[in-house]
Amino acid sequence: MSTREFDGATALEGFPNTWKRVMTDPRGFFADMPEVGGLQAPLAFLGVSAVINAAGHLVFGWGLGGFVRIVLFQVLGAFVSAALFVLIAQHLFSGRAGFEATFRVVAYAAAPTVLAWLPWIGVLAVVYGVYLTVVGLERVHGFDTTRAVLTVGIGLAVMWLVFVARRRPFLP
Repeated sequence: MSTREFDGATALEGFPNTWKRVMTDPRGFFADMPEVGGLQAPLAFLGVSAVINAAGHLVFGWGLGGFVRIVLFQVLGAFVSAALFVLIAQHLFSGRAGFEATFRVVAYAAAPTVLAWLPWIGVLAVVYGVYLTVVGLERVHGFDTTRAVLTVGIGLAVMWLVFVARRRPFLP
């Protein structure tokens, strides 16, 4: 039996079912995903995914500080990327969804990150997460694939540029 949405109250039972559905039937999952209903369920799903990812990195010696940084980065990054995707989608491509629906997509698209700590497989997990985000944005914003890919691509490019700019001092 597949779960339509993650229920944070039954995390041990609900997470595997929701994770499996997102990973194996993303179009079906996002088609059934409600666009409203609060951020609790997607945030709980994202939190469980982030903790599993961070625990895997902990095994590879990232330490407790790395564990905390991964969880915080993944959760805060989801909020920032959802806000950025909404701005891009609405202002460049006339997207119809707001922050809540977009955050739901980003949170559930984090499903592959439970494998991100595995060598080599982690890269594939990140790529599949980008694909899931595209599929979800197509659905909630009423986009074709091109506009969804451009939204995600522009958003990731902006985040990468901000990250690079923060790491290097500007030259006079």
